[in-house]
Amino acid sequence: MTRDVQDELHGFAVALLERCGALVDWRSPAEDGVALLTPELAGALHAGEETIRLSMRASGGSELRVGLGTDFLDQAQRLLQSEPRIGTFRVPSLYLKRGKIDDAVRRAYTWLNAKVEVYDARSISVEYHTWWFRASLISEDRWETCFPVTINSASGGSVAFPDPLGLWEVEPNPAPSLVDPASTYSQAVSEARSQVQCLGREFLDRMASRLQRDRQRLHEYYNALLREAANKKPRGNATPEPEKLEARKRAVHLELRRKLAELEERYATEAVLEPIVLARTEMPGLAVDLLVHRKQARKVRTVFWNALLKELEPMRCSRCGAGTYSVSFANETVEALCSACAR
Repeated sequence: MTRDVQDELHGFAVALLERCGALVDWRSPAEDGVALLTPELAGALHAGEETIRLSMRASGGSELRVGLGTDFLDQAQRLLQSEPRIGTFRVPSLYLKRGKIDDAVRRAYTWLNAKVEVYDARSISVEYHTWWFRASLISEDRWETCFPVTINSASGGSVAFPDPLGLWEVEPNPAPSLVDPASTYSQAVSEARSQVQCLGREFLDRMASRLQRDRQRLHEYYNALLREAANKKPRGNATPEPEKLEARKRAVHLELRRKLAELEERYATEAVLEPIVLARTEMPGLAVDLLVHRKQARKVRTVFWNALLKELEPMRCSRCGAGTYSVSFANETVEALCSACAR
């Protein structure tokens, strides 16, 4: 382990034990430490006593050995299972755009088949749901990553939102809104699936390259067997029997197909997407009502000005859920459509 990794593990272990109620005296990863555990924590760690020694050494008599090569991460996972998975936060005040917003709407959006005019703009409080996902791609090898997806709970659209816990303005929200987090989950999953395909592209390309390489090797090997079978002469230079030659060729072809099927199964990719944490962040914003004229139909549609990003958010396609700034509208319902769904 590098020194940086040791320092991170040391800090994480101390913070985790203290959060779980332990009194920890462990000054440096280069030295051993000691922790006084609560009875509940001692039981969770399967510790024989409520006082345990801590060490970064991979071997020795320490009761809790912290490292990547020990069972510490498994023990940490058990402790983290009891941690809250949903956090509620708020940004109490942000600058809201003043004056007419018509110019900002005109610059942000392209209306492809309708006449659109700003009808009203009003200050509101919007809750953003930042879902953190763990994604795994499992094939002949394995790839994992964690990433966030943020959904505007009012519009249902995906937003390029910064990490809410990294905002200096953020604070705990003891009285969150009544918005049900389940209302944004399906859209967050849909967005996460598309992101996994992008994030895991290098891994998928590598697996495809390996599969192609192994296919080529199989074809070369069994083609060599076919050539050998065709050129092999019976003992005594007798004339080869066509039936036996064809039987050998069929056997080689069957074995090749079987091996190729095994190869396909070996390189088949399983994708796993697991929600880990949800951060609910409430903050001020602007709801901009638009009056949309589409043929004989007229409807009011709402877009949102994000006070944190200082920009208008994309409209959500009513069919695929993708965000778009180039918007078409359905003939009768006047629902927003992205360019792909409007075709």
